[in-house]
Amino acid sequence: MKKYKTIFTVGQFAEFNNVSAQTLRYYDQIGLLKPYSFNEQTGYRYYKITQCATLDQITHLKTLGIPLKDIKMFLENGDNDWLMKTLSEKKTILDEDISRLSDIKSVISRQLSSYRYQEMVPESGHPFIEAIRERTIFKYDTNVNYYYNEESLANYEYMLHIFKDKLSEQNVPSAYYYNVGSIMPMANLVSHNFETTELFVFVNDSDSDRFDSCETLEANLHLCIICADSANEVDYIDLLLKEAKDKHYTICGNYICETVNETLTPDGERAMVLKLQIPIKF
Repeated sequence: MKKYKTIFTVGQFAEFNNVSAQTLRYYDQIGLLKPYSFNEQTGYRYYKITQCATLDQITHLKTLGIPLKDIKMFLENGDNDWLMKTLSEKKTILDEDISRLSDIKSVISRQLSSYRYQEMVPESGHPFIEAIRERTIFKYDTNVNYYYNEESLANYEYMLHIFKDKLSEQNVPSAYYYNVGSIMPMANLVSHNFETTELFVFVNDSDSDRFDSCETLEANLHLCIICADSANEVDYIDLLLKEAKDKHYTICGNYICETVNETLTPDGERAMVLKLQIPIKF
């Protein structure tokens, strides 16, 4: 019958347990896991095989995020009530972190989709028709109009500021405040009264309950155009309206201005690539 080794040097015990000898020496130094015996003549420290259980417990609790000083205290007093309370608190924190990271991941995915979409559609200034699926939005009326004003850019920043304050009242991550779009009532659009005070963000279905109100943009055919410079938006709206008139399309919904991409100009102002959309029927 094979006889297994039961006593180990520091190096042997470290290798046997897949930890570093430096780690074992540190645990010894802070009194967390001391060697079984010490040879004063050689200076060698020895561990016995049964100490693997303690090392495994230390490694496990450390993996759960418990500090070494707290692990030392627990190994000394075996207070299971304290351990349960500590693990419950850590679980709560992890749940919050997972939710926050999930929110960020979702926004990143949406932003990446916008970049990929921009690569696939016709270049700026060319109308096209797209069947767009149902979308959920959070919308808010800022009571500030962006268009037809020598201070349009300043007005837009005020609109965004008001909208950001409203978003902050919702139980949603700050990452939602990105690629904010605008909506113009159909009546204003068809009468060429280009006035819009409403801003919106797209909402993930899983997050809709976190907003105090959401609405649905119905699935529909949309006459669209990419606008690579937001300064040209009004001219491009005119292009869409002319296209709809020339092709005998019936406008059947509100104008939607979706921000596909947002960067900065050399002067530090917003530079936006927009997707202008008008719901239509043939």
